[in-house]
Amino acid sequence: MNQKPLFAVELTPFEPHTVRSGRGHKNVKKELHEAIMRAADGDDIGAAREKIRNKTVRIDVEFRLWRGSEKTTNTRAKKDLDNLLKPILDVLQTSLNTQKTEPGLDLIEGDESVHEINAKKIIVDRESDEGIRIIILEHSSSR
Repeated sequence: MNQKPLFAVELTPFEPHTVRSGRGHKNVKKELHEAIMRAADGDDIGAAREKIRNKTVRIDVEFRLWRGSEKTTNTRAKKDLDNLLKPILDVLQTSLNTQKTEPGLDLIEGDESVHEINAKKIIVDRESDEGIRIIILEHSSSR
């Protein structure tokens, strides 16, 4: 059964980063937060907050990473899936940091509301195809 997403956003072209990308935790998360805010209409995020509140969720994430060219030593395609997920989960929460000084998207209250994650990495040949797709669905324990 296909269920309707509670929230969905696609960032393309966008280079997915890990918190170990040499850019610092704060910059990676802030950049991701800003990109999602630009891509998703503010009304959509507000409506999604209401739909998601007090629910357990499943998050589907697709990372499209550029292979790079033969002339570069780009390591984008080698990024670990678990490290790519960390900034996504942090940005979806109420705050980007433990001090709660940087606001997140407030789509999920915390990691405890996430009961399932489906993530995949796809290697793309063109840098313009690089990006992230995030879909939040209500978790169904009968899956």
